Amino acid sequence: MSQQTYTPNTEPSPRKNHATKLWIPIILLALVAVYLIFSENSIKSPKEIIIPTPPLEQQTPLETLLYTQLPELIHNVGEDNWTLDNVQFNEARTQAVLWMAENSPETGETLAREPELVLAIWDEAAGSWNLHLTSDPEFNDFFLTTDFKDDEIADRFNFEADPKAGPISVVYGGYKLPWQGGLTKRLTWSVGHSSCTPTYYCTHAFDFADGTMFDLTAAKGGYVYHWRDTCNNGDSGCTNSITLQDRTTNPWTYQIYLHIAKNSIPSMVKIRGVYVSQGMKIAKVDDTGASTGHHVHLMVVEQTTLNACTNYCFGKAMDITFRDVDINWDATTQGGRPRLVEEAARYGGQGQKYYVSGNFITELQYKYILFPIYKNSER
Repeated sequence: MSQQTYTPNTEPSPRKNHATKLWIPIILLALVAVYLIFSENSIKSPKEIIIPTPPLEQQTPLETLLYTQLPELIHNVGEDNWTLDNVQFNEARTQAVLWMAENSPETGETLAREPELVLAIWDEAAGSWNLHLTSDPEFNDFFLTTDFKDDEIADRFNFEADPKAGPISVVYGGYKLPWQGGLTKRLTWSVGHSSCTPTYYCTHAFDFADGTMFDLTAAKGGYVYHWRDTCNNGDSGCTNSITLQDRTTNPWTYQIYLHIAKNSIPSMVKIRGVYVSQGMKIAKVDDTGASTGHHVHLMVVEQTTLNACTNYCFGKAMDITFRDVDINWDATTQGGRPRLVEEAARYGGQGQKYYVSGNFITELQYKYILFPIYKNSER
């Protein structure tokens, strides 16, 4: 059989170009992408989005509080750096305690410290809220009529104290900053402190923070008087704390450390009357209770104003100095007083933001474990 070949009479039709099919969707996708890019740029960022506020006559009581009256209060008291951190309502939502956090004017970050407190009571007849700061003369009277009068928050209020008494001139010394020597922490509040009532009860209290749950050390030696570390970390309605009794002063004084972390007090410290040396670890810092972030609130009070320590100890903060602080110096006690720049501008003295601790352990580390001392008598 001879070899045969086949030759078509006509040229075959050209094959369709698949590249053409690919280019069409590519072009369409490019057009869509360009549209989305320009559309995205035309949309305002979340910070620029304006949420319409209902007209006053259409606002609910809660909207009136948050959208109208609270902003007016903030503006009127000149605290534009305040933001709402927490709200505690009663069951009927006719009463509230508002926690106002302070924001750094430089960075806008929320400062870890105790909040300013605003009491809000709904007036049905007037259709508005009565708002009261702790600095208001009538704050105590109104607070005692609320459903919060028996809550833990009330432990920081002394309703029987003379609101006009003010600080006295006694100064206690020998303290060191309450964290490990050589480390730096930030002061977030001192003489401007007004989270209690009377407000002068906190004039000499200090808030320190660094954004972490750092180790807390005894600012001065003392005997364990009261403690609690069973509150969950971050629980705003439950305050962990530890209080040391200082028998070297006359009268005896009490170092109060608030807002500590759950289960952070060493077991050997959980003995009433045991002695803790200056510089010893006594807990870790957290933000339990009235707090806007991890920090420690330190104050020293005398027996005459010390409360019953039902939940935590509190009282009138006495003027104290730290031997490792060199500003606002007191020659008698050989120590200085931490103060913020903005506080110094208002109250006098010098101010700075960061402080380096000189609180190194100089005594036998476990002295208080080996030789616990307990006395039943108190002055």
